[in-house]
Amino acid sequence: MNNPYEINTAPPTIGTPQDAATLRELLKTPYDSVYKNPSWDSLVEFLERQEPESEKKREVAYLSQLNPRDKALRASLKRYRDNSSKFKKIREVFGEPSRYHPNQLLSKDYLPSSGLCQMELMYRLACKISDLKHLYQTGALAMDPFDFIRWRLIKKAASFMRNPGDNPKKSIRTIVYKLCDDSVGVMSRPYQDSVMRHAVLMSAAQRNHLSAYGPRGRWRKYWLSDKRDSPYSTRAFRSPQKSRLTEEDVADHNSGSPLPLASRRSQRHAAALARARAAAASTAPVYTGVNAFRAQQQQRRREAQMRQEAEERQAREEGRPEAE
Repeated sequence: MNNPYEINTAPPTIGTPQDAATLRELLKTPYDSVYKNPSWDSLVEFLERQEPESEKKREVAYLSQLNPRDKALRASLKRYRDNSSKFKKIREVFGEPSRYHPNQLLSKDYLPSSGLCQMELMYRLACKISDLKHLYQTGALAMDPFDFIRWRLIKKAASFMRNPGDNPKKSIRTIVYKLCDDSVGVMSRPYQDSVMRHAVLMSAAQRNHLSAYGPRGRWRKYWLSDKRDSPYSTRAFRSPQKSRLTEEDVADHNSGSPLPLASRRSQRHAAALARARAAAASTAPVYTGVNAFRAQQQQRRREAQMRQEAEERQAREEGRPEAE
């Protein structure tokens, strides 16, 4: 008699031999026939254009040597050289031995109709993967570079899905292109990611490549370093320095004799300059626009003119004979 409460301890059988065979065939199937959408641009076809592009570059370089003054040939040669560098970088990151593919950044339901296999987009993505590989190799980045970009891209794409049923498909290409940018414009700001930007700048600072990220690379390197001063330390504020030695520095204040009128005027003038320097040094310089910069220049010119007039007046008073 069978016990209805008896527990079957035999290991369960998951799948059938037919399922296993199907899975093995599926794993052998290339990417293009399984995952790729027919409307997407092909990465393989793109990389096949590298050799014809190199041949055109060599032809234009030869013609440019024969006609060195031809501006159109020089511009065409520069374009072919730039494309050659981009082809090389894209093949390095997304080539045959690589396990990365641009169209695997997101689910295929969220990709644009032509995919992400365009030159400018793949080149920008390949450069960021190379930057993050440096952090990954040094241990500063725990995630795989491609997975890190996918993580930040998914979080940024989620910010564009505010209502149920929203799809950021139309914005994905712009997000990928501007994810690491330091966007200043209001229209570009929603696409940037501060975490991704900080990681890329860290890699550039360690490799001394901050000059490729705009003219503010010097203060970025100082900001990203671990040796920067605290904003609350005494070294963060500059002490006012005197530009020259004044009469007050060498005067004998214990003599009791009154100073001449010209000396007292020069002392007041020096004290006013010292106060102005102290006020300027107590605040960090902040760029507030072109108009403010021009106003500061005009103020400096007025101060220089006032100092010159005061020195000329002092020289005239010192050279005037005293009345008997």
